[in-house]
Amino acid sequence: MELERYAEDFAYLGMTVEEFAGRLQAVHERLALPYVYWAPVTEDPAIRTRAWTKIGPLCDDAEADRHRARLVAAPPPCWVWVTREPDDGVNSPAPRALVVAADSTEGARELQQQLRGPVDMSRHEARDRDFVELAVPVLMSRPLTVEQFRGAHWLEREELPATDQELRELLLRYGYMAGWLDLAVQIVLEDLGDDLPDRKWAVPSRARHHWLALFAYWRDRRAAPHAV
Repeated sequence: MELERYAEDFAYLGMTVEEFAGRLQAVHERLALPYVYWAPVTEDPAIRTRAWTKIGPLCDDAEADRHRARLVAAPPPCWVWVTREPDDGVNSPAPRALVVAADSTEGARELQQQLRGPVDMSRHEARDRDFVELAVPVLMSRPLTVEQFRGAHWLEREELPATDQELRELLLRYGYMAGWLDLAVQIVLEDLGDDLPDRKWAVPSRARHHWLALFAYWRDRRAAPHAV
């Protein structure tokens, strides 16, 4: 977690970001112990649905590292994760809490790709095309603030482009992004007010679910002769 972003929230404690992070780490170390999880390589990429085996709680990080090294060095091909989590008696079926190391045996990723076969990118490509056609015009329809850019964009080190053309190039370069879609939904709802295809779509989460139809409606309304 990048605590600098939330420094104002705990400034009343009279601590610097470094002091707060240090105390947070000290509390975490008292409450959590190391565990090692391992799972054989399958075609399933979802972490929660893999058949993980849990080892621990372990006495310290050195013991956890020994288990990790042992599992990584020998067959079968598997994923190995080291976590720190509370010793609360819950036999969790998958890694939880703070993952401090993620490893795998040699060739694990290549084997998973072979098992999965070719990845069908057509759905993602179609989503990117729809985003460019429908969402980008919404985002370009008004000047954006620095706060809006930071809230929507996934890469913190990038700054708000100085010109509309640079912003458009950025949006086209990345394609569909969830944060930008949320901002586009917000803009459309502000523009349309009560003039919605379905009044239930006034709720942002519901409007987001129907963003293709909502953005197309926004576009058509703006193109109408008497559109406001």
